[in-house]
Amino acid sequence: MTGNCSKNISPDGITGMIFASEGIRDSVTLLNGPMGCRFYHSTTASFINIQPILYMTDAQGQRVPVDYNWLDKWFFRQQRVPSTTLDGYDYVYGTKEKVKEALEFLRDNVKFGLLTIVNSPGASLIGDHLRELADEIFPDKLTLMLESPGFSSDYAFGYEEACVALVQQLAGKRQTAEKKEKARPSVNILGLSVWDRYFEGDKQEITRMMNLCGADVNCFLAAGCTAAEVENLPQADLNVVIDPERGLRCAAYMEKAFGIPYCAAEALPVGFAAAEALAEKVCRHLGTDPEPLYEESRRARAITWYKLNSVYKSGGFPAGLPFAVEAPCSRLHGYARFLTEYLGMKPEACGVSGKEEPSLFEALSGFLIAHHAEASLKKPVEDTAAGLVFGDANLIAALSAKGKVFTGIEISLPGMGYLDIVPKTHLGISGGMFLTEQVLNGLMN
Repeated sequence: MTGNCSKNISPDGITGMIFASEGIRDSVTLLNGPMGCRFYHSTTASFINIQPILYMTDAQGQRVPVDYNWLDKWFFRQQRVPSTTLDGYDYVYGTKEKVKEALEFLRDNVKFGLLTIVNSPGASLIGDHLRELADEIFPDKLTLMLESPGFSSDYAFGYEEACVALVQQLAGKRQTAEKKEKARPSVNILGLSVWDRYFEGDKQEITRMMNLCGADVNCFLAAGCTAAEVENLPQADLNVVIDPERGLRCAAYMEKAFGIPYCAAEALPVGFAAAEALAEKVCRHLGTDPEPLYEESRRARAITWYKLNSVYKSGGFPAGLPFAVEAPCSRLHGYARFLTEYLGMKPEACGVSGKEEPSLFEALSGFLIAHHAEASLKKPVEDTAAGLVFGDANLIAALSAKGKVFTGIEISLPGMGYLDIVPKTHLGISGGMFLTEQVLNGLMN
């Protein structure tokens, strides 16, 4: 990641693994690692996914929701991502006893359908046989063991590692099952995550888009689905990859294992044109008609143009104004295209976080060069003078601490603390309207 202020607290491979497993609603994720490895994840997870509810037995023998202020062991007064909190002794003599004690606590107090044990990089080197231990304590439960030996892998890599493991473990059991008869085709959605800033609104918009394309959504893999829905993945007619950095590997695996074809968005589908392009691909594969989505997009474009035209005539913006964005390559590309091609803004600085796919990076570089921003990938976002900056709260806070005058628009977690009651999205048709709204209000403020 570009800059020095935020790179040390950015999501990495182990974060991707944890939030992929946290994306299963009826799951619990045990992190086998030291306290320092859990705080970031458990703190953030408590704000984005509160299932499963933890219960304790009261004096009358009734199971009641726990008061987290008094839950110290394993959870440390937080709802999510219990940890074994390894120390030097455990790295010498092994982690098995601590893991056994934590698993027995979860067995007795937590209701869940899937248990995932994520070994931190250090724990992965110890070599304990935790799979056998988990199977012994949970003979009738679904369990998943994830190793994270790489210290420097990025979020997308860890996320895909977990997704492929989930598919192999759960969906693999049904790979020979015959597909059920359906009134219309269905699709799986790959690449979304509970880590995404507006993942609930993203799911609603993608579901609406697929319905307009004449298809139902079978499963949002690792984005608020259940373990049973993961098992049912092979029933879909098509896998739709929303974020190529996070979903292509899993889509390729399912094509080989289950014979499910896939199509992928060029980059994260931010805005009208990206929604239309994705709809064309989906409908071509399914043999359905994209015209209902095109008609919806035309109506949304007309409403948005009316507002844009009014603001441009009175203030002369947003066309030509500079912006800066920092995100993984696929997401950066999606935002840069919409802001540049639809709103007519100028990319001043674009910071690519994570280990981007070469093809995506080349496409992004070519796109920026075509828009006269040859140096934008080399210029640190923290040094930008753009009036609008798109990124996470770490980047926005770092720029504010430097005295920069700008408007920050959050496109990923962690956030600045704004609580969303109405689901929002930057994806698709609704996302094009909402992002334009944020840009116009941000510039006017």
